[in-house]
Amino acid sequence: MDSRFFAFNPRSTRIALFLGACALAVLTAWALAAARQATEPFAEARAGITAGLMLVFLYAFHRLRPRPEWGVTLGPMGVRVARPFSNSKPLELTYSQIGTVRRVGRKGDVLGLFFHEQGRVLVPRHLFARKAVFEELVSALEERLPPPSHDA
Repeated sequence: MDSRFFAFNPRSTRIALFLGACALAVLTAWALAAARQATEPFAEARAGITAGLMLVFLYAFHRLRPRPEWGVTLGPMGVRVARPFSNSKPLELTYSQIGTVRRVGRKGDVLGLFFHEQGRVLVPRHLFARKAVFEELVSALEERLPPPSHDA
């Protein structure tokens, strides 16, 4: 059995982050203009907060860009999961380490890999470009590791 790769490509999340950064840039400019005219007592603080948030949005926008080998790889011996905000190596998990695979969250839009020992790895749906890619990953993992039969 060969490896299957499911790439992370969070287009909608990146678009939302970019639009949010643009809105924060407008709010920062507005606050700086108000601070320059001295019409508002807390305009400088508002400008600093909105500028900081804008930089956080731009950092997240940059970190969530598609990269080679950035996603989930199902191999014959285990699963490799890249970390969205880390430069470190991906998590290498063998199938024997994973106890159950199930959906979590209100809408079932997060895939949870729960270990036999304590711990888990969560893979949210918003990291994938389309819902179909996420569903394909879930079904491929459930084929190799069936979900618990006594789900409540």
